[in-house]
Amino acid sequence: MPRPHVEFIQSQALPWTPSPWPCLAGCQVKLLSRDLDTGAASAVVRLGAGWGKTAPGWLATRLELFVLEGALDVNGRRHEQDCYASLPAGYPFRGCRTEEGAVVLAFFGAEPVWHEGPPPPGEHDLAETVEFLDAFEMPWTHEGMDPAYAEIGLRWKPLRGSPRGTEASMLVACPPHVHPHGWRGPQEVHDCVEEMFLLSGDYQSNVGLMAHGAYFWRPPGIAHGPYGSRGGSLALIRTLGAPLENHFTLHEVPISRAPAYAPALPDHLETYRHRQWRPQRY
Repeated sequence: MPRPHVEFIQSQALPWTPSPWPCLAGCQVKLLSRDLDTGAASAVVRLGAGWGKTAPGWLATRLELFVLEGALDVNGRRHEQDCYASLPAGYPFRGCRTEEGAVVLAFFGAEPVWHEGPPPPGEHDLAETVEFLDAFEMPWTHEGMDPAYAEIGLRWKPLRGSPRGTEASMLVACPPHVHPHGWRGPQEVHDCVEEMFLLSGDYQSNVGLMAHGAYFWRPPGIAHGPYGSRGGSLALIRTLGAPLENHFTLHEVPISRAPAYAPALPDHLETYRHRQWRPQRY
């Protein structure tokens, strides 16, 4: 069964559970979404102080990681908060370790099966490897962005791929005090999967008020939005399967400063429908 629509859940509301993957034995995870057919998954992973893998090995799928807290050393390179990597299937891990502990966003393209030793030579394409990006140091741009978004101040930092291609990962920033005229507007529809984790700030949407830690996985063809933001936002967004193009509906939908929580959740997350997490303000 492909990944179901999740829109949205606060990751803070999910429990920490032991890692279901042997490659992350001893770690705790918050499983955000998972494809039961392929094993592809997105998760928040908590690595305890001193956790590590010292024996060389490789994964049979792509791993994208973004450090939320702490630091993680991969092949001797230190990935601190806001650092990103995209490591394709067959990428050779010579060592992976954290001294002080880390919390990491992890995106697996399929079941993350770990193989010890060096990968078979010539069997995997490593051309799209992104071993290290310090996203904090990257410049913001609006190049290639939908002009409607660029005009209201949205900016992005491409991390992997291209929004014009079939896969992309990016950071998107929205300024504060943004909302559609009259607090209503058309909805967007994409031909691609869109996945988001809100790193900071807020989104006012037609399905509720998203705070930092909010997550959604949206299959293609689902109308969504419109959006506003009181405090601005920083989001990690991934697109899969088709170029990122905005198709707007003819109908309009209202939003408000404090929208009610009305999520689209699969059966295994239904219990959280009435347990919306709110950040402590004061």
